[in-house]
Amino acid sequence: MAAPAPTATQLDLRNLTGADVMTDPTPWVSAYEEVYAHALHLPDHNDPPFGERLAFSAARPGFRMTAGYQDGELVGFVYGYTLPTTTGWWDGFTPAPGVDAEDMTRERPGRTLAVCEGLVRAPFRNTRLAVHAMPMFLSGRPEERAASLVAESNTHALNISLRNGWRHVGDLAPHDGWRRHHCLIMPLGG
Repeated sequence: MAAPAPTATQLDLRNLTGADVMTDPTPWVSAYEEVYAHALHLPDHNDPPFGERLAFSAARPGFRMTAGYQDGELVGFVYGYTLPTTTGWWDGFTPAPGVDAEDMTRERPGRTLAVCEGLVRAPFRNTRLAVHAMPMFLSGRPEERAASLVAESNTHALNISLRNGWRHVGDLAPHDGWRRHHCLIMPLGG
């Protein structure tokens, strides 16, 4: 008989800095490669490699990672950083109907928290980590809003995001050769 899935009350959630994450990036890279093993051949998952993207993000101002553990084992994580005014995050943005593209893509100091990655390892998919980690990740942030990109084929992540207060504002391809992604926004208290 299979052991029951751990519950959210058994999760140990921790906020980490860029220095914490880069002390040993192996657990984060391993979890990413495990979760996306089926898609590592796609440019979105290998160009640039996840370890390079993580190192870039971890060095940015405002970086935070919220990681979940169960019995000392990594369950999953979400991370991001504050977008600079000169960001390329919005390059190629196509607004959804009724969205003001100029206003949406204009960054000013401290306006937007970029949510770069969030994942849950397969054995822990029933822990509701995303429901508990995202509020902790967003808690106390000074930015006005959070922005996230979800691959257009990832309807599961899109549906979870929309149910939890995110709004679809348009689409873009984050890097040359990548699939199109849905752009999502959530207002913050900052």
